[in-house]
Amino acid sequence: MGIAEVIPGISGGTLALILGVYERLIKAIHSFNISLISLLMHRRFKDAWAYVDGNYILVLFIGMLVSIFTLSSLILFFMEVYPTAFKSFLSSVLLFSAFIEPLKPKISKSFFIGIILSLFICSFLYFLPERALTNINPLYLFFSGFVAISALVVPGISGSFILLLMGSYQSILMAVRDLDLVALFIFLGGALLGLLSIVRLIKLLYDQQKEFLLAVFFGLIIFCIPLLWMNGYSHDADLNLISLSTGSLIGISLVFIVKKFGKS
Repeated sequence: MGIAEVIPGISGGTLALILGVYERLIKAIHSFNISLISLLMHRRFKDAWAYVDGNYILVLFIGMLVSIFTLSSLILFFMEVYPTAFKSFLSSVLLFSAFIEPLKPKISKSFFIGIILSLFICSFLYFLPERALTNINPLYLFFSGFVAISALVVPGISGSFILLLMGSYQSILMAVRDLDLVALFIFLGGALLGLLSIVRLIKLLYDQQKEFLLAVFFGLIIFCIPLLWMNGYSHDADLNLISLSTGSLIGISLVFIVKKFGKS
């Protein structure tokens, strides 16, 4: 999931769903509520830790950080030197994962409604031009964080791509580079509020309309695959059969290895 967050065009939520940890992640984030505050106020820290599934969140968070710091350079290398093979690898991972559990399509009325909704969302993203805003007011920065955090919990949607469309991607990178703590806290504040809000909506749909929600996720993953190819990692377009087939073969193999490992 950590690696997914640094790759334009793929979201951490997608990998969480593929790896089988998505539903537990949603439940854990959803548990950050008034009941948790009550436990903390009464100094029942052990109960509060268990209530939010603290061990799970801690291990997941550490895994994301370790992957970001240890594999980011390798990912950037492949993005720059072997862009076609890398995009082909990611595309095959997403495509084949969409046709196995839990995303494997179940043809029904809910499935078609979900597909139509996801197609509408992705079409909107495709035709929305990228912008680059130089002066962003705090309210828009807060809203950017609110929207971009969807990449963590909504499969198929890339947070970096959303920020590019909103025109705030460059400003966020500059804030990180310059350690602009005020801008970063505003952005993170919006992200926190967005995370807690969207998780409650997803949890509600998971409990009441799971088939419809999985259909939306299926569509978002399938229809957002072209976003990988729209985001140019390199100007060297090495579109050739060897690169495409090699990347696809590695991606397909990885999907089946991960699914087998997850069942063991």
